[in-house]
Amino acid sequence: MADLLKGPLVFDGAMGTLLQEKGLKPGACPELMNLEEPQKVREVHKAYLRAGADVITANTFGANRIKLAEYGLAEKVYEINRKAVELAKSTLDGNQLVAASVGPTGQFVEPLGKLAFQDAYEVYKEQMEALAAAGPDIILLETFIDLGEVRAALLAAKDVCNIPVICCFTYTGSRTLTGVNPRSAAVILEALGAAAVGANCSGGPEELLAVITELNNYTSLPVLVQPNAGLPIFKDGQVSYPLGPEKFIQLMEPYFELGIPLIGSCCGSTPEHTAKLKEKMVNYQPKVKKRHPVGTLASREQVVKVGDGLLPKIIGERINPTARKKLAEALRQGELDIIQKEGEAQVEKGAHLLDVNVGTHGIDEPAVIKKIVNLLQQSVTAPLVIDSTNPEVIERALQTYHGKALVNSVNGEEESLRKVLPIVKRYGAGVIGLTLDERGVPKKAEERYLIAKKILEGCLEYGIAREDIYIDCLVMTVGTDDSAPLETLKAIRMVKEGLGVHTILGVSNVSHGLPNRAIINAAFLAMAIGNGLDLAIVNPLDDLMMNTWQSASLLTGRDKRAANFLSLNSTEAKTPPKPAVDEDKPTLELVAQMVDKGSVGIEKVINGLLEEGFLPLQVINEGLIKGLNIVGEKFEKGEYFLPQLMLSAETAQKAFALLEKRFAGEARDNKKATIVIGTVKGDVHDIGKNMVAVMLKNHGYQVIDLGKNVSREEFLQALKDNQGQILALSALMTTTMQEIPRTIDYVKARLPQVKVIVGGAVVTEEFAKISGADGYGKDAVAAVRLVEKLEEIICQD
Repeated sequence: MADLLKGPLVFDGAMGTLLQEKGLKPGACPELMNLEEPQKVREVHKAYLRAGADVITANTFGANRIKLAEYGLAEKVYEINRKAVELAKSTLDGNQLVAASVGPTGQFVEPLGKLAFQDAYEVYKEQMEALAAAGPDIILLETFIDLGEVRAALLAAKDVCNIPVICCFTYTGSRTLTGVNPRSAAVILEALGAAAVGANCSGGPEELLAVITELNNYTSLPVLVQPNAGLPIFKDGQVSYPLGPEKFIQLMEPYFELGIPLIGSCCGSTPEHTAKLKEKMVNYQPKVKKRHPVGTLASREQVVKVGDGLLPKIIGERINPTARKKLAEALRQGELDIIQKEGEAQVEKGAHLLDVNVGTHGIDEPAVIKKIVNLLQQSVTAPLVIDSTNPEVIERALQTYHGKALVNSVNGEEESLRKVLPIVKRYGAGVIGLTLDERGVPKKAEERYLIAKKILEGCLEYGIAREDIYIDCLVMTVGTDDSAPLETLKAIRMVKEGLGVHTILGVSNVSHGLPNRAIINAAFLAMAIGNGLDLAIVNPLDDLMMNTWQSASLLTGRDKRAANFLSLNSTEAKTPPKPAVDEDKPTLELVAQMVDKGSVGIEKVINGLLEEGFLPLQVINEGLIKGLNIVGEKFEKGEYFLPQLMLSAETAQKAFALLEKRFAGEARDNKKATIVIGTVKGDVHDIGKNMVAVMLKNHGYQVIDLGKNVSREEFLQALKDNQGQILALSALMTTTMQEIPRTIDYVKARLPQVKVIVGGAVVTEEFAKISGADGYGKDAVAAVRLVEKLEEIICQD
């Protein structure tokens, strides 16, 4: 099957559009038709097969327990999924394949939401067991926006069966809603064991081209593309898509030039679109990819490459309680703001990755590592290095992390390899191998080489790729052994030349017990880079070390065209640093900065300001709101994404909760408008709506959140009961878009003074205007800006 996915294969098109034509009512459960009207589902499959589809997709997209519960069908997961696959298989008339569609739950996995990873995993495992029982050829994870959720689904599928899994995200511009870029998606999902990666929905062919190009460049796997038939438009009271089959196939031409092997279509497409794709692909041969092994580590927003000829990378070492009493005590007290500050400071100083170690007595290490990983993956973009030899701690961290981490570490002992390597493989991580075993650290390079070879062989046996293995040849202090540094350098050369793996080193050990350690460390770092070191674990806040890294990388030919050196030392790069805010003195400026960074220790600063006599409203308007506006500006510029937005929102919420206790029952600000918000009738999706509600609350508005699947009558009654001035409507599905203008007409006819804003994944500015809305909010930040403008108009009236 893996070879089959090399293509070319034509995947089918939209299911929902055709089911609507066959009588699916807005707001009804599409998957229930598998049981109640199976013949209509079969007719859709047959239409795509007649059009030439090589792969038809079972009607199981929303057939997980959480989504089915919205329709009271949570107990029919097995029955619905199995029947859907059986229906699809029964329509095949040749060598075509069946892909079982699996979509999101509609909830965010921690830390972006409240859904625990293990709970998400169990939900998907239940669906995968039902699907596997019916035997589809492919499992297609599609329209995901969150790495945490897609990882849970992929792991569940791999645990249940050996059916190949294709993983597709939906993108808004160059990122998913949660900030995942295509290169990170490609690296992380390939490491986790996906059979192919891709993108679906996300607008038309033109909107997806840059995404697919980047995906294709960062993976050795086959790539699937399934664009919509353009962006939906509202005309003559109906929602339609602008790209007919002829125009669609014209815009798909660049994908054939890229050599993409798996091609289909998504929302708004028809069997006629599929027929055009089949016609185009009759004699089409996808391009064969050449594998270029290189080490990769990734967060949702950043990919770090490691390898020969590439710039050596810096791992920040400061999140480690060893010999740091203040940090150890903070871990015991649960004061994680110091961890957050250390992470941010190291990345700001140039660290490419962050080492995270919580090994200290008096704490629940698995619980603490989960909290820290969740905090850091929201506040910094650098990939993480999980520094522990405890399998339970390692697994909890890797389960929590929405990226491709590096595990620090295993060694040459059989027990270490046996316990840790399966975890590394399961979660698609890289691994550091220390050249020590039961006998300790050998003195000679040749003996360390043999341990490195044993570790390499163990990794390969567990299916860990050579490019994901990093050997630490270990350096002992020169203070007790003059030859120690030279033996380490010799070992690095031997490992690079003889084993072909990456090398890593904790540099500062070389000077242990000596005075003026910084100059020794810097000199040894330069020597190690000259001998082939790929990753250096150092203190990025040490300017001498960072300057040495820059220079040594340049002088050893690892900084091509001096790109790194020039970027850090050109006139433009040397911009004056912003004046530092004194974090020991509570100020309104510090409050704004902490909201901007999503700092977890904001309550201490708020209490300090109140003790100094600052009024709660002053703190809100000149501190919290100022910070939220900074966050909003960065979000609009593409500097921040949903994780940073939500972390800042949580910080602001903590501060608001503290301040509200000081109002003594007085209104916070009588001028702020009351907003009624909800998802329209028939629509059971509310992720975007929830984000808007949180942001509006944090800006001081009274928000009446009616939830999802809200009728026109319920919106009207809530506006009357709460003297609402603004109505915010959301819709995610094309089948429920039409409810927006109906609701607006209904409310405006009875409360003409009410202002209405609309938004949602399928809603456009043009649609908002046609619907009679007073404004369109493309995202949570835009919604806040819009409400602020409308509030001014309301005040003038």
